[in-house]
Amino acid sequence: MLKRNMGVKLAPQRWQDNAADGPFDVVLTFEEKVFDIVLEDLHTRDHVLLKPVLVINLEVKDNHEEAATGARLTLDLCQELESSESWEDSIDAIVSAFEKQHRRKLVYSFAYY
Repeated sequence: MLKRNMGVKLAPQRWQDNAADGPFDVVLTFEEKVFDIVLEDLHTRDHVLLKPVLVINLEVKDNHEEAATGARLTLDLCQELESSESWEDSIDAIVSAFEKQHRRKLVYSFAYY
């Protein structure tokens, strides 16, 4: 996994170091600890724009097989969100359908910029 990661990025990416690249519509995390860090950061910021951001966690174990599965599931989820007229109004249905179809639990929350 480390060899693959070295070819993809220079170093581990931290939300705190890259958050200024936003505002984002959706933030995906793959570990509950990271999900909590992202939400804590968003909740402690000054909310200037009052623009909503959806933060979703799809738990993925750090191995090749699970990473490949997580990538496919993430693509499916992103396509569902993208095809929605308004994800803010349909997120509960999207998450419910995803969980039922893939038998994977998602944790999500809203925050604001």
